[in-house]
Amino acid sequence: MPTATPDAISLSSSARPRKVAILGGGISALTTAFELTSQPGWEQSLDITLYQMGWRLGGKCATARGEHMRIEEHGIHGFLGSYYNALPVMRRCYEALGRTPGQQPLATFDEAFKPESFVLMWEYIDGKMSRWPFTSPRNALIPGDPASMAKLQSVAHWVTATADVLDALLDHHAHAYADLGLVKSAQWALGRTLVKGVVALLKSESVALHGVESALWKALDAAWNWVRDAAETLVKDNTELRRLLIVAEFLLAILRGCIKDEVATKGFDPLDEENFSDWLIRHGASVMVASSPMALNTVNLSYQYPKGDTARTALMGAGCYLHWTLRSFAYAGAFAWLFEAGTGETVIAPLYEVLRKRGVKFEFFHKVESLTLSADQSQVDAVHFAVQATLKDKHHPYEPLIEVKGLPAWPGQPRFEQLEQGDALRDGRVDLESYWSGWQPVAQRTLRAGVDFDQLVFAISIGAVPYLCRELLDAKPQWRTMVDKVTTVQTQTMQLWMNRSTTELGWDIPFQNPTDTVIGATYLNPLDGQVDFTHLLKWEDWPQDSAPKALWYFSGAMAEYEAPPPFTDTDYPTRAHARVQAQCVQYLQASMGPLLPLATTNVVSPPGDPMGLDFSLLRTDPAHPGVGVQRFNQQFWRANIDPTESYVTSPPGSTQARLKAWGSGFANLTLAGDWIYTGLNVGSVEGAVMGGRLASFAVAGYPALADITGYPASQGRA
Repeated sequence: MPTATPDAISLSSSARPRKVAILGGGISALTTAFELTSQPGWEQSLDITLYQMGWRLGGKCATARGEHMRIEEHGIHGFLGSYYNALPVMRRCYEALGRTPGQQPLATFDEAFKPESFVLMWEYIDGKMSRWPFTSPRNALIPGDPASMAKLQSVAHWVTATADVLDALLDHHAHAYADLGLVKSAQWALGRTLVKGVVALLKSESVALHGVESALWKALDAAWNWVRDAAETLVKDNTELRRLLIVAEFLLAILRGCIKDEVATKGFDPLDEENFSDWLIRHGASVMVASSPMALNTVNLSYQYPKGDTARTALMGAGCYLHWTLRSFAYAGAFAWLFEAGTGETVIAPLYEVLRKRGVKFEFFHKVESLTLSADQSQVDAVHFAVQATLKDKHHPYEPLIEVKGLPAWPGQPRFEQLEQGDALRDGRVDLESYWSGWQPVAQRTLRAGVDFDQLVFAISIGAVPYLCRELLDAKPQWRTMVDKVTTVQTQTMQLWMNRSTTELGWDIPFQNPTDTVIGATYLNPLDGQVDFTHLLKWEDWPQDSAPKALWYFSGAMAEYEAPPPFTDTDYPTRAHARVQAQCVQYLQASMGPLLPLATTNVVSPPGDPMGLDFSLLRTDPAHPGVGVQRFNQQFWRANIDPTESYVTSPPGSTQARLKAWGSGFANLTLAGDWIYTGLNVGSVEGAVMGGRLASFAVAGYPALADITGYPASQGRA
């Protein structure tokens, strides 16, 4: 059984509540605490304290409020409909939050999360970027609803749902292009019959999802051959049908691979020594399809480029790729569920408020410096903190939240008025979240095993492990293997507030669903992802006469231009910040024409650049507007360079190097995060939530492993 079993850590056998110290304040840490406190009577058995550096929670999902209360994120965030663990956790969180509908904003899960089905992909054709709009069909499943989520728990369902999506897309296009005559041919009718036959077989309870001699394999093979033939005879010069057949070939290659590699019985892990593209091609996908936007969506969304360098070929374990991609098509309700406010307001603050109400204690301004081991190296003996700031009022906890338009929100800096060092931190513009801040701790604090904690949950991202866990790395070779193979990349993001609406900037693609917005993928690197988040403006506080009319987010990997220097090099954040600023300006000068064609200089003030953004469209302070590219200085951009901010990747060979929540090798240490072994093994909020739920199981036996969707039953033991 796991190192820390429910029997070993009984919730009722000890004379006093067991002290659980959670290190880190990201999604995984918060989920661990949420699950531990979801058990009736937990407070008689556990004493939980969460320790966090700086003044806010959220980790990579932390949100700040800047000037005019504008929302400033670490990146682009939302939930996919395939977040089978995150969606139910948030529904339960909103139920526990107890806000009053009609009197408080975002009072319920359904008010806080809205369905989204549109994705704008891009192809490079005939020397230019070409738009590829894609709308996923919706279904009747309800995210977070137990009955709906129960239907999504098996690989068999994921495979069937993927075939269902293909079937629905073919039906939609049959109606959309009936007037072309192409879809009325006997060949098209044959294809529809073949695909519907595959779907019918997959929905049969007796079908076996393995074996190349099975009826299912033969049906897939026939559909596969039809797609290949149709690509040569039906498409001709029709771009839409060509793209449809690319989608069909991609999805059928995935289904064929699932059957041939017996994923339903053998799982995804055995595939992770192979790169995703090699796996796709091995199962029949053409190089064109393997390099298409449809196939690259997964690797681009999850930044799977070595050292963040998009000039290099993406690397992602085939099992991780397949698991993520299959689930992406087996969604609850819609392809994605976007937040109605910022991540901090929609996800992090509600979790914090629920945990505070339940009795979890929070110690802000506690930066972990090291973990040290007992003499026999069997357990963690101590955790050493640098205390970054102390409270003026020793009798009351730090209150981190502010209120913006009725919503609890996270400020962009500490609430200085509560801190003894508030003036010095404000005047020095100290970033307490940066490892390179140069700020000297005001005190040291040490937690001792058996005195200050009985169980330790390490929920800090893996990028910080080499700095904080040196003794652990030396004591256990598997820790060093994990750090070497589970790699991370730096990322970058920018946000633009525009003084014209998205339609006025040239957006002309109609949406099939009223809640859809623009989610862009596979566009120009390095900021290849974009989302129109104009709906968030209502939660900001702009002067009425100069309020922006559109809000766009951009995000992407950031190549490792220089290796992270020693933390004594306090100029490093400034250099990284300037580098991202320069890259963003160059990106806007080179890429806006295809994305927002009415936003270029040649349109706004001709004659001029037909590709570059006219920077007069950026909302700036009317009293100090700036000229040309200077106006970018009043937007928001971020270099995510700190060890805890780096994105966790899934290269081939990394899965078996991941440690399990209960597999630290130290008796009193549990692990949590999207970097541990979760079964999904892809950096994401879903992976972080799974990591937190697994940590809760390791500590208290709850939730049951069978209830953590996507975690393989075969991995229940160490």
